[in-house]
Amino acid sequence: MSRRHGIAVAGAAALALVLGAIAAVPALAQQQIAIGQPVTGQLTMGDPIYTDGAHYKMYVFYGTAGQAIQINVTASGSWDPILILQDQMGNEVGRDDDGGGYPNPRLTTTLGYTGTYRALVKGYRADSYGFFTIGIMPMGGAPVAMASPTGVMGTIGANQQVTGNLTTMDARWDNKPFQAWAFSCNAGQPFQMDILSSWDNYALVFDPMGNVTARDDDSGPEGLNARISYTCPVAGVYRLAVTTYSNSTTPGAYTLQVQSMMPMMQQPQPMPMAQPMPMAQPQAMPGVTMPTPVAGPLLITGGIPAPGAIGQVAAGQNVQGRLETGDQQMNDGTWADVWQFQGMAGQTVTIDVRSEEFDTYGQLLDAAGNRLAEDDDSGGDLNARIGFTLPAAGLYQIVVNNFGDNRRSGIYTLSLR
Repeated sequence: MSRRHGIAVAGAAALALVLGAIAAVPALAQQQIAIGQPVTGQLTMGDPIYTDGAHYKMYVFYGTAGQAIQINVTASGSWDPILILQDQMGNEVGRDDDGGGYPNPRLTTTLGYTGTYRALVKGYRADSYGFFTIGIMPMGGAPVAMASPTGVMGTIGANQQVTGNLTTMDARWDNKPFQAWAFSCNAGQPFQMDILSSWDNYALVFDPMGNVTARDDDSGPEGLNARISYTCPVAGVYRLAVTTYSNSTTPGAYTLQVQSMMPMMQQPQPMPMAQPMPMAQPQAMPGVTMPTPVAGPLLITGGIPAPGAIGQVAAGQNVQGRLETGDQQMNDGTWADVWQFQGMAGQTVTIDVRSEEFDTYGQLLDAAGNRLAEDDDSGGDLNARIGFTLPAAGLYQIVVNNFGDNRRSGIYTLSLR
C-alpha cells in the first residue's frame, strides 16, 4: 500500500499516532482567548484526545490572582460538552457539565495566581462533536473592553509584525496605558522585539507568571524606539507590551516586530567534502514541465534535532533533520519528524523536503493536527514540495516522512519560503 493511499484512508489514525507523543506540548492544541471576548469553535474528530478518549479543544487565557470569573460554554445542537479548567501546569482546578442548563457547562471560580490558565471544551463521550461558543467573563457578567487588565490585543509569532494604536483608554501599567501581544516561546529561545513609532515608546516583557522580566526605552533605531533582546527561560505564553515612556507622552500608532529563531547548535568546522551539495537537476519526461530546482548549496540553519524532538523553522530558513530510531511513528511504523512554524493569515508558503537518502513525503498540519496539504514528488527527483496559502495566523506543523510503507532513515533538508 502506498503512503498516499494509506493517508487518504487512515490519515486521522496515522496522524494521531504521529502527534500522540507530542500531545503534551500545549502549543499544538491551544488557542488564545481574552477575558470578555467570547469566541466560537468546533470540536471535530481531528482534535486532540483527552485521557478518557474524548476529543477536546484548549483555550489559554491570562488571569490575575484574586480575579473572579465565570466561564460559559454554549453548545450548538444536541451534543453535550464538558468544561475543564486547568492551571498552567495542566493540573485540573475545576470542571462542570450542565451548570448553565443542559447541555451547557458553566464554571465560576476565583483565580489563585497571576499567569496563564487553560480552559478545555471536551465531549461528554468519545463520539461527541459540534459547534460551540466559549466566553470567559468577569463576575457580574459585563464584558471587559479591549483594554482588559492583561492588555492583550492578540497574538504575534516569531518573525512577524503587528500594528496597533495605543490610546489613553487602554489598560494601565504603572499608571500608563499599554497594549500587549501574546507570544508563545520555548525554553532557551531568544528573540528581539522592536517598537517603531513617532512618539517615545517603552517596551516590556511579561513572563508566563505575569512578572516584568525585561524593559527598555530607546535601544532601538531612530532614538525614541524601544528594543529588547531576551531569551525565554521557560516555555510558555509571554506578553510583549507597548507603553509610553512617561505619563505625559501622547501615544498613538505603532508597529511591533519580533525576530526569533531557535538557538543554533555549535557546528564543527566542515571538511571540504561535507559542504552541502547542489541538488541534482531532475530530468523532464516528454511534455512534462519540471519544477525549477534551487540553485547552489543551501545555507543550513541550526543543527539536527534529537530523535523525537519537535523542530522549529522560520520563513526563509533551510534546516536539516534525520529520520531515525526514536522519532515519531506513522501507523505503518515508519518514522516521522515534526517541525513547527508561525504563519500569518493569507501568507503563501512553499515547503520543500529534499533528501539524497530516501523518497521524501511531506504534510502540512494546523495547530490542532488537521491535515491541510500533503505531497510526494512535486519538488522533482523524489522530493516533496507543498505550496499553500495559510487561512489564519497561528502555529502550523510540518510532518516529514518517507514515501512507502518500508521504514527508511536518513538526513533530509527542509526549506520554508
